[in-house]
Amino acid sequence: MAAKALELEYRYRINHVVNYMEEHLTEPLTLEEVSDVSAYSPYHFHRVFKTVMDENVHGFIQRIRIEKAIKLLLFHPGRSITDIALDCGLQTQAHFCRVFRKHTGLSASEYRDRFRLRTIAERFRTKVTLEKSTELSCKLAELPIEIRSLAPMNTIYARYRGTINEGRINSDITGLFEHVASWLVAREALNKDSLTVGLILDDPYITPDGRHRYDACITTEHRMTPTGDLGVRTIPGGKYALVQLKDRPDRVRDLLHLVSTEWLPLSPYVWDVSRPALEIFFPNSLDHTAGQWEMEFGIPVKLNEAGF
Repeated sequence: MAAKALELEYRYRINHVVNYMEEHLTEPLTLEEVSDVSAYSPYHFHRVFKTVMDENVHGFIQRIRIEKAIKLLLFHPGRSITDIALDCGLQTQAHFCRVFRKHTGLSASEYRDRFRLRTIAERFRTKVTLEKSTELSCKLAELPIEIRSLAPMNTIYARYRGTINEGRINSDITGLFEHVASWLVAREALNKDSLTVGLILDDPYITPDGRHRYDACITTEHRMTPTGDLGVRTIPGGKYALVQLKDRPDRVRDLLHLVSTEWLPLSPYVWDVSRPALEIFFPNSLDHTAGQWEMEFGIPVKLNEAGF
């Protein structure tokens, strides 16, 4: 029992530190600084981090910086590579180029040229049958997509780490939602207005399988002190392109891929990489008997002021 409690405590602290890292990604983020956030010594923190995350501290920070850079290269084609390097905490373009090539095998400019959104969408369509491509085009044209401002949401969350884009309902993630709901019910903090929200912290088309992070969140207006590895987090407010969907997970996955690679570039908006994408699930969607999701998917957006 003591060992299980210690494992949950480790996960709670590492989740807290990872949240801090993402919020301060433009800063140097030394081992001493992030270990202070965990309240562990640098040596103990590094050991615990490797156990929980299956990556060392430096490698994780470098990876999420490069993955953020990839997102900016894809969805902000007008931004300079120098600006992107600074936004990702890599202080010189030379350092950025060295780390980027090590991670991807390409320079940033080569990556941008090879993986334009239009090219990604075309390659995706060549992988499916003509019939399926036509069906997806019809569904995409009929999708209700609404730009809406959401207020910040206070939540209790449990974090999943694994592979999220397998085209099926993930039983591990639904189990985490159930765990959070049970915890709130036991404290009389779950009511009819509570929302079930998934935060997609890593883009499954960029981050390697097995390393996707996903927060299973339930909103509450109560001030809570979580136990175990549960945490408190505020989902940031702002503009989202909200897509309402009711379909099988594999079709949802394919449609959302086309929304981001075909619809978004033609809109007056760009992906706001400072906020994660989210899923707001309708009641009983996660245990739907027909294996369907019914939800609103939210892409965080802002106006494309650069005009690209």
